[in-house]
Amino acid sequence: MPRALLARLLALACAALLAGAAQFGAAATAQVTIEVPQGKAKSVRLRHLPRGTLVGVAIRASGRLGVALVSGTQLKSKKPEALFRAALERRMSFKVVIPETSDYYLVLDNRRGAEPVKATATIEAVRGRKRTPAPGAPAIPKSGGKLDETQAPQSATVAIARL
Repeated sequence: MPRALLARLLALACAALLAGAAQFGAAATAQVTIEVPQGKAKSVRLRHLPRGTLVGVAIRASGRLGVALVSGTQLKSKKPEALFRAALERRMSFKVVIPETSDYYLVLDNRRGAEPVKATATIEAVRGRKRTPAPGAPAIPKSGGKLDETQAPQSATVAIARL
């Protein structure tokens, strides 16, 4: 079986496992190994992650990569913004809380690399608890519907950067 096909099948299996577990309130962990050719980028699609899902990603790589987690909704916009974006030297990990229900893409970018990089990503998704407002609490924040820094949960977004 060609390596590219095997990598895609593993990515689809990973996405299906995470999406199914996240929808039913369970935790799921999947691992995928991808070789990112020099001058290219590869992505792993995480299908239909519900709002409030905690996603943890740990990546080990044989070289430098750019890493981003971006929603399918953002990819369709004129100026997409990544939920998380960072440079990877050899290993890294991060956690984010999914802000909106959508497909999400873990992007491994080797476009500036001079040689192929082999990367292994371990992805864990845990469905967040549904929160109901306290009795008598307003459904919309006092700031007119927009969350400010004091109202936003600190773990909601690790970093927002342009993709």
